[in-house]
Amino acid sequence: MNPLPPSRVTATALLGGPLPAAALHAVATRGGGPVSEVRSLLTGRPAATVPHSTPADVFTAIATAADAQRVWARRTERDRRAALARLDRWIARHRRYLGELLAHGSGLCGTDTADELRAAVRALRPGRRPLLPRARALPRVRELPRPRPATTVATHTDDGRPLASLVEAAVPALLDGSAVLSHVSPRAAVLAARLCAAAVSAGLPAGIWRLVIAPSGSLTAAVLDEHAETVIPPCCPAPGPGARRPGLLVVRHDARPRMAVTRAGLACFSRAGQGCTAAPLVAVHDSHHDTFLRRLADLAAQLPVGTPGKPSAALSSLPGSGACADFARFARGIAHDPRLHPVLTGRHRPDLAPYLYEPVVARTARGPGPGPLPDPALLAALPPGPLALIVRYTHWSDVLALARHTGRHATLVTNGPPAHLAAQFAGLPADDIR
Repeated sequence: MNPLPPSRVTATALLGGPLPAAALHAVATRGGGPVSEVRSLLTGRPAATVPHSTPADVFTAIATAADAQRVWARRTERDRRAALARLDRWIARHRRYLGELLAHGSGLCGTDTADELRAAVRALRPGRRPLLPRARALPRVRELPRPRPATTVATHTDDGRPLASLVEAAVPALLDGSAVLSHVSPRAAVLAARLCAAAVSAGLPAGIWRLVIAPSGSLTAAVLDEHAETVIPPCCPAPGPGARRPGLLVVRHDARPRMAVTRAGLACFSRAGQGCTAAPLVAVHDSHHDTFLRRLADLAAQLPVGTPGKPSAALSSLPGSGACADFARFARGIAHDPRLHPVLTGRHRPDLAPYLYEPVVARTARGPGPGPLPDPALLAALPPGPLALIVRYTHWSDVLALARHTGRHATLVTNGPPAHLAAQFAGLPADDIR
């Protein structure tokens, strides 16, 4: 007789040991669904056992959250901000602890962990701004009634930014008086549950912030979106195999080379190329191509390589054996692909972490002209990872043609404000121009 799957999330010492009662209460699982064994991305050892939520768990969580929302909505905006300010202070006091959770659970290196914590704190800052008192000398003005806040708000997290994306989506809804149901992956479940427990300790009512644990694109996630009153969709839904739209970074003719290389290094190699804002595709103007290629390869070769959990490390781990194998297969195939030319071929470093891979830099093969532009099938098959694929261009129209096959995030490295070029991307997938 097979034992019943566990109905509670269990964590080993790598992820802080047993979860407190408030963390377990935040997780919407009662057993009956699949169970994931989460392994540390630093050591490969088991770190947690995470049961998935089922559609029935979603209905129960929505009902519980709606009850808590009636209590939360009756509190003043000042009280809600004060509670979130206490959560902000909890994050500041537990930076090292959260860094260990991010390292073992998400494989983030010291540099990326610090960036993740800064982003989470920025998202919580609205809770620290004091409300302005009403000036006594001003006449009383009749205020229009505010729209009723949504009872339940569904949010989705990004595994490339597990803490920041969780907080950025939840905080505005909580400030507005709504209950939040956050869809998280099994790998991010322990971190999210501990944050929800800290929120209860900071003064948020139990049940106001629930977690639905399910893989992206699952039936459970779809049920959550259908039955929550408001949905905050993910920035970029997870693509299917061979259907990726990579981010794009463009180095224009008037860019400063040193700044271009620095920004490309962050866009291509930080967080091991995970997350929708990663930009493995770099279009470089003719006037900068050779110098940029040489400097970027030097930067990638000199990145501090070490165990991702160390503060000095600058390379994060890939999120598992499957992602590592896919990236290794692509890196090995560059030398045999007539469309590509290898510049820097990284290697797998299991001596440091099971799924750590060094950066890879390649360029498109030279054709009869300044291009050619990459094959769209090649772009769709680019695996997430620390990768920079350099495309040489001469005319701005080449960049716009390339942008037809990229994602919604595009970074323009130029000496002027990128905003004056944003209108030229109208009708293209890229709508977040930085």
